[in-house]
Amino acid sequence: MKLFITAILLCSFLGMKAQDTNTNAKNNKEEVDSVFQGQLLIDKTNNTKIYLTGFKQTIDSTSTYTTVFTFGAKLSRTTFDVNIKMKFHQPILSDGPIGFEYGPVGTGRFSGSGAVRENNIFLYFQGQITASTHHFFIKIKSKQKVRPLVAGLEGQANF
Repeated sequence: MKLFITAILLCSFLGMKAQDTNTNAKNNKEEVDSVFQGQLLIDKTNNTKIYLTGFKQTIDSTSTYTTVFTFGAKLSRTTFDVNIKMKFHQPILSDGPIGFEYGPVGTGRFSGSGAVRENNIFLYFQGQITASTHHFFIKIKSKQKVRPLVAGLEGQANF
């Protein structure tokens, strides 16, 4: 009987430990926001046909925010020019070879340049994107939620 009670206590302890591990894994990345709360600076003389089509912000267990901006081009061809500039209210964390991650959504490639400048408050991304989905992304990391001023777009849209 004593052995039976010991076995039940041992199993319940292991079960609680497994639940704690599962909770930590679940909290590893938590979605914070999916609504863009920055500003878009639209130049009506320059028709880029590029739109902000997605925004997702998550926070991990180290209190680091990961923000993914998804952009799309309303063009019939799969290759298009980009010239995006972002200004942040707080410095972002340098991540990747040029300070942020980027690339086409799906298959494609990027030819151009990009960098984070002036104490990690300004980001620029210019060149040519080839993307079969007509979409590309920019991923940044920060210690606070970001609300950037974004230039080089025609607006915000879903397509």
